[in-house]
Amino acid sequence: MTATPAMPTLQPGPSPLAGTPLVNRDRDRALLAIGVAAGVAGVVVEVAMGLLHPSHAAPNDSAAAFEEYSHSGAWTYVHIWQFAGTLLVVVTLVAIARTLSRQRGVPGALAVVGAVTAVLVAAVFAVQMAVDGVALKGTIDTWAHAAGPDKSAAFLAADSIRWVEKALSSFFHLLNGSTLLVLGLSVAFGGAARRWLGWVGAIAGLGFVVGGVITSRTGFSADSGRFLTPALLLSAVFVIGTSVSLLRAARTSS
Repeated sequence: MTATPAMPTLQPGPSPLAGTPLVNRDRDRALLAIGVAAGVAGVVVEVAMGLLHPSHAAPNDSAAAFEEYSHSGAWTYVHIWQFAGTLLVVVTLVAIARTLSRQRGVPGALAVVGAVTAVLVAAVFAVQMAVDGVALKGTIDTWAHAAGPDKSAAFLAADSIRWVEKALSSFFHLLNGSTLLVLGLSVAFGGAARRWLGWVGAIAGLGFVVGGVITSRTGFSADSGRFLTPALLLSAVFVIGTSVSLLRAARTSS
């Protein structure tokens, strides 16, 4: 009677830091540690600001949304903190990308692409938060205090700013999705971290890309939310899970 061969287990490949100079390994471990902390902090900040952001009115109903937003005294501060939370997550993405870029071949090349798009994510989101948190709030406050013909003109101005915000949001999602997609594939095919995390990141990336395209056509609609909401949850799993997995692998590398 022959022995049944054991089923192979899917384990992460060798650490991408193995074989690099000691100084570089120490630096990259430190960057990953910062990335883990930044990722957790960024997700916490984003969740907290999401709870503080006025969200009772339908976001695509400008008149109702503007009425709600006009009563928010913390509007600008919420958006500043939203930017800070996203910036922290981008730091984590850059830490992940830098580590994965030490892989050979296509997985390493994909990580380099992900590092570039991650920086663009932060840049586009900074502009979006400036438009949403400052420019839009200013035009809404002008509309709220205007009367007669001036009120109609102020509403049109505010609604124009709102569409600039929607345009920036769509490109933010496209860039965010592209970043998660390439970094996810880098993990899935490179094996530096748990491969299943790579597929989680890739699926999240595709969700953001589809949601970004829909946002460009329909604004802040329920149709875009069907893709963006699950993508957001999956992205949190990928960012935190991958950074922790890479840090553990780096600490055990020789």
